[in-house]
Amino acid sequence: MIHISADDTTKEQNKYAEIWTNVPEYRDYSPGMENVERFMSVLQPSSGATLIDIGCGSGEAGFQFDKRGLRVDWLDITDAGLIPEINRIRFIQSPLWSSDWTRMRSMGWDYGFCCDVMEHIPTEYVMLVLERIMRACRTTWFQIALRPDRFGATIGQPLHLTVRTFEWWLAHLAVVGTVVDARDLCGDGMYVVEA
Repeated sequence: MIHISADDTTKEQNKYAEIWTNVPEYRDYSPGMENVERFMSVLQPSSGATLIDIGCGSGEAGFQFDKRGLRVDWLDITDAGLIPEINRIRFIQSPLWSSDWTRMRSMGWDYGFCCDVMEHIPTEYVMLVLERIMRACRTTWFQIALRPDRFGATIGQPLHLTVRTFEWWLAHLAVVGTVVDARDLCGDGMYVVEA
């Protein structure tokens, strides 16, 4: 049983509120936006399918899915980065290691979309988070950075807490689901995992 520290949660929430509020350059690059078209072409979800944008940050990627006819919910540890277009009724503020967010939709989601998120999770919580995601979503798209972040220095704290190899992530994802597609993108790993 993993002990989840309230201090860890508060520290991570404050860190991301600070970077979204005080470092405008943090918005300039969105791995989620880079993966919207990839997700649509590889998975070809039907209109009306449910999706949760996990660790949504600004929420822009989920907003693009919403415009394409998916029923989207957004999840993040803070709402500090959200663009105004996000429907706040569909936003869940929660750390991924909490079980609260998984109870927000009793039927779960058809798809999870988790881009540039897992490397931000404290290593001791990685398996717990992966298990919760795969319990809540039938199919999840993961894009995981395999290198240290470049923005943490601007606030004096690292953002990528679990920097591991493509193979390390592949092995951990295989424990919680069936990996149906995996690609090493030279610095990023892409994985499609079915529950």
